[in-house]
Amino acid sequence: MLRKKWEYILYSFYDRTGIESHLEKMAAKGWMLVKMGRAFWTYRRTEPKAMHFSVVYFAPASEFDCAPGEAQQTFQDYCAAAGWTLAASWSQMLIFASEAPSPTPIETDAAVQVEAVHQAMKKNFLLSYGIMFALSLFLFFSNLSSLYNHPTDFLANPGSLSTLALWPLVSLLCATEIASYFLWRRKARRTADEEGRFTPTRGRRCLWLTIDLLSDACLISLFFSVSPRIALLLVIVLVVVVALQGLLAGLRYLLRRTGWSTEVNRLVTQILSFLVALVVILGVNRGAVRLIREEPWRETYTWQGDKYDVYPIDLPLTLSDLTGETYEHVSRDLIETRTYFLSRQSCREVVGQPQKQLTLNYEVTDIRRPWLRDTVIRDYLENTDLVGYIRTHKLTFHRSWEPEDPAAWGADAAYRRYWGSDHVPSSDFLLLYGNRIVEFEPNQELTDAQRAMVGEILGRST
Repeated sequence: MLRKKWEYILYSFYDRTGIESHLEKMAAKGWMLVKMGRAFWTYRRTEPKAMHFSVVYFAPASEFDCAPGEAQQTFQDYCAAAGWTLAASWSQMLIFASEAPSPTPIETDAAVQVEAVHQAMKKNFLLSYGIMFALSLFLFFSNLSSLYNHPTDFLANPGSLSTLALWPLVSLLCATEIASYFLWRRKARRTADEEGRFTPTRGRRCLWLTIDLLSDACLISLFFSVSPRIALLLVIVLVVVVALQGLLAGLRYLLRRTGWSTEVNRLVTQILSFLVALVVILGVNRGAVRLIREEPWRETYTWQGDKYDVYPIDLPLTLSDLTGETYEHVSRDLIETRTYFLSRQSCREVVGQPQKQLTLNYEVTDIRRPWLRDTVIRDYLENTDLVGYIRTHKLTFHRSWEPEDPAAWGADAAYRRYWGSDHVPSSDFLLLYGNRIVEFEPNQELTDAQRAMVGEILGRST
């Protein structure tokens, strides 16, 4: 039989009524609260019994306290004399338990209770919720701007779609928590002044659970929509973040146990939190570049200063297919993404030659929702300029697609890219085949037979 259990908490910090009721039900089932944290509570197995719980908000307390301060210790002694024992505490929230059938209430002045809740909320949550609300709104509208300006790339990116769905959930949660709290406080202050009683709180557990489930669904959808190597990166990031957060919590606990002051504990925790965030950001960035570009599990060798694959992966179309020649030194890359709206294959092949490398790049985008076809095609044809930066100086390279005869490609429509105001032609092409779009960059002129082969291989839907 389990002697301990952990529970993921969906209660608002100020939901005194909901927390007390929940703990009484847990005690009746034989589970007694022994430890509290930001997200999880710990229980130990006991004999089922009827118990009363009282949630008290003690504003001077802090989660960085190594031991109760003098005022808090005096308050706990007062509660013990009244038959209440401290079950657990976290930050300004103290939870007391009593087995007495009708214990003496710890707090009797409703106005003081409401003010204590407000001071704790101000110190712990209101500012952080406000910052998170503003940040999530900013990121949501930034994503909307990206969707509006570059709809094809956005709709083909599972990460972009997941964050677009995630940030409104975060905004809704923060806005609901802030609004619900202030509505309760306004009513509670009026009731305390007019009737002298405490207004029961009402949490939003269903909303919390719904947002958690939707957020998990976004992350799971992201995980299964990306290539295996990107999925591996996501798993590594999650493991690293959880491990570092666990390490940070352990160090914070060690500082409290060794008797350091609240100020020292807070300062060390803030410094460590900054360092942990820095390590995660730098580590993830470096790891992402290594996994995506270098792929350490790939067997490669070096020839004339460049790396090539020992076992090149298969691509839908290769330079050997186009030229009929066999190449000894080959490097190939394939990135696949899939969303509800679009699926995309980005392919690249490099062939080593004594004088000059040969390259082949192409991207195949399938429109999975036909009603998006006009929008996607318009995005390809209109968003053509290439924008870059040198330090803070913005550089824009003008490009355009001009129609050409699609017959040689076996396409519904074909376009060739031209550069600048001089209208210099390139060897890049945009080909339309029903709900499939192929952006083809062979970096060399093709014969009609080669163009027909491109249409035969890349133009057919699979």
